[in-house]
Amino acid sequence: MDKDTEGKTQSNSREDAYFDRNQAVMALAKLAMQQGYNVGTCEDPNEPGYDLLMIDLPTGQVSWHLPENDLRDKWPRYNKPWDGHLLQKKRERIARFIDMQLNTTGFAM
Repeated sequence: MDKDTEGKTQSNSREDAYFDRNQAVMALAKLAMQQGYNVGTCEDPNEPGYDLLMIDLPTGQVSWHLPENDLRDKWPRYNKPWDGHLLQKKRERIARFIDMQLNTTGFAM
């Protein structure tokens, strides 16, 4: 444990919350790659300093903006155009994916 996180029991700032979220998204992307899903990054010209981390789930494309320094040269380039999905559509696609996975393993939500 380093001195910046020593003694902290939970996130208590917006910066901590975004750090945790970004780590979770990158872990999800890594697991998706290991399962054979298309994963990669692309630039968003409307958000300087942030790139998109894209994942093609069986339920559709999902993406997150992350600081470009966390992504550049660490992930493959994404080879498809953004499909126009917005936050609500991303949430629906993720929920359907989770439901699919739970149903194929015998668990129900």
